[in-house]
Amino acid sequence: MMDLVQLALLFLGFAGLGLLLWRGGPGDRAAAAVMLMTVAASYAVEDLTWNGLYFGLMLVDSLAFVALWLIAERAGRWWIVLASAFQLVGVLAYCAPLLSSEPLAWALFTLIWGLWLLIVLTLFFGVWEVEADRRYALGGRDGSTLDDGGRARAAPSME
Repeated sequence: MMDLVQLALLFLGFAGLGLLLWRGGPGDRAAAAVMLMTVAASYAVEDLTWNGLYFGLMLVDSLAFVALWLIAERAGRWWIVLASAFQLVGVLAYCAPLLSSEPLAWALFTLIWGLWLLIVLTLFFGVWEVEADRRYALGGRDGSTLDDGGRARAAPSME
């Protein structure tokens, strides 16, 4: 059952990343590429552990956090800020097994998959943000009724 949930989350994540690569700007594409590399690298280093600390995964997620934060600083996209924040929570969660016993390690993986779900939702928010930015940049030229024709009008009253 858990493998099915993991596959579903990965499929949704790849769908969101694909949409960002297709419709996003340079910052969106860079962040999506970082997330794709993070997923691939996570599967490559998942067995690197020491005393219950998954330092391979912690290193990959730490690098992803730094890369996403640097991209967020330049791209000006809220979805990238949210994704980097979730990455930071994930990095800090890797220290939990050092503080307690074996059952907490399984709770860690549950938390990590929960964070991945939040990141997937953030990816789809990013797709919406890209499209909303495009519509806003058109400024009424796409058929919307927000264009007032440049004339001065009376302010609305509160009656």
